[in-house]
Amino acid sequence: MAIATINVGIMAPSQETRDLLRNQVTASKSTIVAAEAEQYCTASTDPVVRRFLDTAAGLIFVDMQDPHKAIRSLQVLHASIPSSWLIACSDVNDPQLIIDTMRAGAREFLVKPIMAAQLSQALERYLADTQHANNVGGIGQIYAVTTAKGGAGATSVAINLAACLNEASENRVALIDLNSPGGDAAAYLSIKPQFTVSDALSSASRLDPVLLESYMSRAYGLSVLPGPKEFQPRHMPDLYELAKLLEVAAQTYTHAILDLPSSWDEDYTRILTEMSDGIIVVLTPELPALWRTHRLLQFLKTSGGTEKLKLVLNRCGTADEITNSDIEKALSHPVYWRLPNNYNSAIEAINSGKPLVSLNHSALARSYHELAFRLAGIVVPEKRRRLFERLFDKAGGS
Repeated sequence: MAIATINVGIMAPSQETRDLLRNQVTASKSTIVAAEAEQYCTASTDPVVRRFLDTAAGLIFVDMQDPHKAIRSLQVLHASIPSSWLIACSDVNDPQLIIDTMRAGAREFLVKPIMAAQLSQALERYLADTQHANNVGGIGQIYAVTTAKGGAGATSVAINLAACLNEASENRVALIDLNSPGGDAAAYLSIKPQFTVSDALSSASRLDPVLLESYMSRAYGLSVLPGPKEFQPRHMPDLYELAKLLEVAAQTYTHAILDLPSSWDEDYTRILTEMSDGIIVVLTPELPALWRTHRLLQFLKTSGGTEKLKLVLNRCGTADEITNSDIEKALSHPVYWRLPNNYNSAIEAINSGKPLVSLNHSALARSYHELAFRLAGIVVPEKRRRLFERLFDKAGGS
């Protein structure tokens, strides 16, 4: 089947850059340069925006020679021509610039000089995205789950939140295991994966919704991207690879739950906090956990994610010596949610390879549902809520 010609737009102050991009674009038989601009745009009424609209530019390259003006141009183009793919081009591979361009609407970030293979892959991703546009329901929510102290139950929280969100028929939920040096999500769900997060990260330059889904394992209705098979102490993914994975996950799923390690460096943390809708910090009501959580919160707050931090207190009981008030005072941060202690059921779920919420109607299962709905802003219809409450009430307090 013949491939339709793709109209391309180029926005670059430098004549040399425009010439180079034009030569690269026209080297492909499926693309033509339909419009060029030597000036950035600041509003949807600018003539250059009309030029790109009139020529139906499906791909628009924006050179980042002046980052501030280029970011503004990306925002204007994204708002004015949302169907076009925006590709940012830069001489530098700067983590913050990558984040800023993606938040402004860029679908790709290519480092100059752009190789022919990079351009070809970008075109393939554009075509795949166009073909699957009807299957992608906009930008999904991303929630990152972490803890300052091992054994707090963060992986169980991540799995059960994902399982709860997946119960809504309109939702498509992914669980992405970014824990290191080795994640446990696959083991908790009895998955023997063919692919892992390492495969998705290494394919970042050509990652799109179709490719991402091909790396997923299926378990209890969830799309699961397990952690790396190999034990990799202190291994950090490339910043661009991580940002691209999160961007594509948000394009592909209504909700993505990330299972994170207890600590990453500042650049990685900044990407995670900026691209996530919420950072869930799990802790247990014990003094060592408070000490470590205090340090983790201070670190996370330096990355600008204070308003996204959600403290979730796990394994709570009425006899706990450390109260909510004690915790909030020690951490200078409110407790967002309390999960009741049901350690036996939690271990049973892990040993059975199933989410706890799919096994029973305990108070803990109910609390997971309520936490998931609150996080995602899901309003439960009154009829369903009453049925929901009866089911859990029958199960008693545990």
